[in-house]
Parts: sequence; C-alpha cells; structure tokens
Amino acid sequence: MLIKPARQSAPRAGSKPGPQHWDDLPHGQWWRTALQHWLVEQDPIVFGHYMIHLSGLDVPWPDSRVKESYAIHPGLTANVRADLTHLPLANDSVDWITLVHALEYCADPHQVLREADRALRTDGRMILVMTNPLALHNALRWWPSLRGQVPWNGRLFSAARIRDWLSLLNYEILSDGYYGYGCPLPARANPERYVKPILQKLPCFAAGYVLIVRKREWPLTLTRSLSRQRHKLSDATAVPLGQSRGS
Repeated sequence: MLIKPARQSAPRAGSKPGPQHWDDLPHGQWWRTALQHWLVEQDPIVFGHYMIHLSGLDVPWPDSRVKESYAIHPGLTANVRADLTHLPLANDSVDWITLVHALEYCADPHQVLREADRALRTDGRMILVMTNPLALHNALRWWPSLRGQVPWNGRLFSAARIRDWLSLLNYEILSDGYYGYGCPLPARANPERYVKPILQKLPCFAAGYVLIVRKREWPLTLTRSLSRQRHKLSDATAVPLGQSRGS
C-alpha cells in the first residue's frame, strides 16, 4: 500500500512524544527562526479575540493583534491539558487555531482537524506547520539512533494530502510554501551549510512547509422555484397594449 491510513491504532514502539518546545527539535531555534522569516515574507493579517495553540510550539508572528491566546494540548506546558480529538471548546468560538508540528504526532489527524473546524468560527483562520516528507533530513529517518527521536518519530504527510483534507472541510488556502532551507541533523553545527543555495532553488526539499487557511461557509437562502414562475406565466392571459382584461 503506497499511502498508509491517516488513522493510527497505536504509537510506534519506543517512540517519544511530539515536541513540547522548539528546543526539543534538533536545532530548534533554527526551525523557529526559519518559520519567522517565512511569516515576515508572507505578512499575514492576524487579528481577533481568541487564538488557540494545539501544540507546545509557539508561532513567531511578525505582527499579531489577537487579544487572548491559550495553549490546549496533552503536554505539560499547556494552559489546559486535553486530548486534541476532544477539545474543551464551544462551537464557533475561536478566531485562530495553530497546529505547529502537531498532526505528525496524532493517532487520528482527521479527528483533530474536525475538532479544530468545529471550534473555529466562520471566516476564522488556521495555520498548519508540518515536516516535509521530501526534506533531506528525512532520508535518515530509519537510522537506528534517530528513529525514535523528534522529528524522525513523527508521521509524514505531504502538502498535497493536507490540502485535500482541508478542501473536504471547505477551507480556502490563503498562503502556503516551504520553509527551512537546511538539513537539521544533530551532528551538523550549521544546518544551512552547503545546502541552502541548493534548497532555495529547489524548495520542495526544504525542512518543512506551512499552510494558512480560512474557514468558509456558504449561507443557505431560499429562492423561488423557476418552474413555479414559469407556470404562473403560462396561465396568464395576454392582454393587448392599451386594453383592460374586461374589455
């Protein structure tokens, strides 16, 4: 089977949980800085009342006008510890939701997206930051000493697959692209050395990718049936110009 099911019955044996801080990733501050550079280039409009982070990794927004933000996830750093498949949030109550390297470590990413969609209000935004399956560092994900470590213990979902899931939930993609032009292996002192010029020309092999999407809902309005209108016209009596019906 070329594409594995998104739902996972049990985590991989010996695997560690997902990252709770950027420093849990090899060269974690490099990942964060690379994401920040990408966001500065995109310059997204970030405003609203509530923002919910569904992982322990923050988003380095260049400019955020959200009044309140909270972290809800199973980790120890959360403001509210909860399962991502059962979020303690009311329907249509959140303006922004962030999923920063979270779906890769979820047993049921479909349900996580459905829960995020339930809590997000109409026209609300969501940002998804994911590991790129084609990244150079993922070529060593089966290396024995790295297999159980972050980020190699996470699952790999292509950008096309995530777009497909979001399209089924009726989301509009506002910005997308790759970030992190380097190979963040633990043994490398500088992840960008030698490879950055190559990856800038071939961004599909960058370390990660980002999607910023908007929730859309089409309103249902009642319209008159065209057949009923045609029926009324067919039954009407034609009256010549300048005469009344009784004449």
